[in-house]
Amino acid sequence: MPAQFTTMSTPQNTFGITYTPSSVSEYLPKLGKVSISGLRSQGIRYIRLQWHDYTNTTRYRVIPISAFAALLASSRPGIGIAKASLGLVGIALAPGSMRLCGYAPGHASVMGWFEEKELVKGKDGKETFGTSDCPRGLLKRVVTDAKQAGVEFLVGIETEFILLKSTDPIEAVNEHAWSVSSALPSGSVAATCLEEIADGLEEAGIELLMYHAEAAPGQYEVVTGPLPPLEAADALITTRETIFNIAAKHGLRATLAPRVYANN
Repeated sequence: MPAQFTTMSTPQNTFGITYTPSSVSEYLPKLGKVSISGLRSQGIRYIRLQWHDYTNTTRYRVIPISAFAALLASSRPGIGIAKASLGLVGIALAPGSMRLCGYAPGHASVMGWFEEKELVKGKDGKETFGTSDCPRGLLKRVVTDAKQAGVEFLVGIETEFILLKSTDPIEAVNEHAWSVSSALPSGSVAATCLEEIADGLEEAGIELLMYHAEAAPGQYEVVTGPLPPLEAADALITTRETIFNIAAKHGLRATLAPRVYANN
């Protein structure tokens, strides 16, 4: 018998926005429903086919829109990758995962599934191209199993990062305390960088709830709205890429390391 999952009513004195699995559809990727001509009309010239591996590294291949159109017309849309990278030989397009790259004009990104080159027998005895080594596939199976048990849930993410203007020696973009106004003075490189990160997330269709200064020197936080687990993980990758790339545009290094100073 499936597990019973009851959603309790929200008290009227609860702070903030109330979310449910059915209320976040506005922030799911929309570009997957757009045609090639629709992408071109939005100025998209390149597609980044992305994957995130077990070393917590985002990797991608850049595909010109004309080659991407030909790829979609093939019998098995995807590309080959070196088997040495993960013992896998193919990455297939993940429908419904395409977003604009707010940090790279003319680019959109789409996530991928790792697949075997030839059909293999799955745990259920059926033939499949799928592999148990795909990080995204593992998360999808967790979500599917939970749903079959009558459970749906959302994941909201706070991303903390430090902006450095030098890595040798390590030097933060500024010195500040938690949430102080002096951490984001108007016209400063930090304030400009954070505003462009916010704009980039909005362009990508990711809900940004707030950003603010954190406690460490040069440390900031962006808070994005909750999504179903698989979509939340995809959005986190886009959020990180947005932070890294916009920081680099301003000559800064963004790091997710929680502590870069031994005395702080």
